[in-house]
Amino acid sequence: MKLYPGDIVAQKGKGIVGWLSKNLFIPQTDRQHFFLVYGDLLDDYMILESITSKGSTFGQLSWYNLEELEIYRLNDPEWRALGKEAIRFAVRQGRASFDYLLPFQLLASAVRLLLKGRLPPWRAGEFPYARNSHLICTELVNDSYRQVDRPIVPDGVCPLPSEFQRAIQDRKLIRIF
Repeated sequence: MKLYPGDIVAQKGKGIVGWLSKNLFIPQTDRQHFFLVYGDLLDDYMILESITSKGSTFGQLSWYNLEELEIYRLNDPEWRALGKEAIRFAVRQGRASFDYLLPFQLLASAVRLLLKGRLPPWRAGEFPYARNSHLICTELVNDSYRQVDRPIVPDGVCPLPSEFQRAIQDRKLIRIF
């Protein structure tokens, strides 16, 4: 299968973060880490992702277990051109650090919801969200497509994996692998 710049890769969740993603939010998903295909190498694909140890960084698709991955593409007649433009924006974010504050903000919001008697599962829209200069993986992907007027997640909604699942359900994204 041929991948193109802007294709979105989602890794299956593991550990506590995977459990939280699967059990506390709707729509449910077993995906946890999202990143973008940058382009092809000789026998691999270069990717752009945001990881805790580095923030925005380049990597290789082969570093991941292919059995744990799903790959999506924007469901738009102009997907190829939009993917290239989204990658250009993602590259400009190349020095963005990882957003360590966002998980704590989500935790505080979850506590507030619980104190109000609102039990999970929750929707991402129930959590206050404001974009800053730091990025978690889903922010990198969503912001890249937001810059080409095709956000995966609506403005003002926290780009959690559950919102990517909603985009799949709404056919904004189509699964290609």
